[in-house]
Amino acid sequence: MGAREPRVGAEYATASGLPVRVVAVNGGQVELQSLASDSRLYVPAGYPLGPMTEPNLAVARKAYPQQACRPAAGLSVRTNKPLAPIIDAMLLAGGMTMRGIVRELRRKASASCRGKDLRANIRARVHWLRKKGYRNERSAGHFHVVAA
Repeated sequence: MGAREPRVGAEYATASGLPVRVVAVNGGQVELQSLASDSRLYVPAGYPLGPMTEPNLAVARKAYPQQACRPAAGLSVRTNKPLAPIIDAMLLAGGMTMRGIVRELRRKASASCRGKDLRANIRARVHWLRKKGYRNERSAGHFHVVAA
């Protein structure tokens, strides 16, 4: 049974048995929120959605999904992770090039990296560690910061 006009806020089961909630209907696309993993999905308007009954569900749904349907007005945006502790840990561990540190930094804190010059952040951390009494040893392009 496919839902021709899914209602915003209503809960359905997809053809594969995933419990979802309709967040928005925009022309030819329907935005769904998974009730099992809190991820957002975009599907075409004619996507088959069935009733959410036990035999139709392949995955158990969460009682209270973490993401709200819409961000509440007036709430502050969550702050991103600081980059300094991540950079310091990689510099003190040693054996990584600048490119390797940038790659790992993007992987570990991708949201915090947006709009920032990561190489400048790494150089600043090396400078700051040098001011604190550490020594930077570079061999074959690899950084290694050791206590002086």
